Amino acid sequence: MSIVYPGASDPADIIKCARRLADDIERLAACGGPTTADLAGAPVIDLYRPAQRPATALIGVLVGHPTVRNRHVAMTTEIFAIDPDAGWARSWSRFYALGRPVELRDRRRQ
Repeated sequence: MSIVYPGASDPADIIKCARRLADDIERLAACGGPTTADLAGAPVIDLYRPAQRPATALIGVLVGHPTVRNRHVAMTTEIFAIDPDAGWARSWSRFYALGRPVELRDRRRQ
């Protein structure tokens, strides 16, 4: 087995962060916002703006996805664990069974 956890060296780190995030989202939905204690030690981000950063994902032709039509090319949400040898990946939202990888070619030779 060769499970890779992109962005984390220990799956326990992912579990801890995901549980903390889920707890916070649940509390925000119930209370309407963070508590004074939540923000008391929070770092300040000044002169902020929205940004995007890359995350490990897979792109390919999907079959059997609940919201994407069969045989359409789409990108997964962030991948948290993948084992190409065993033929699976776990994204933020679901498991994927891996089919064939695309053959990557050196475009300079063409």
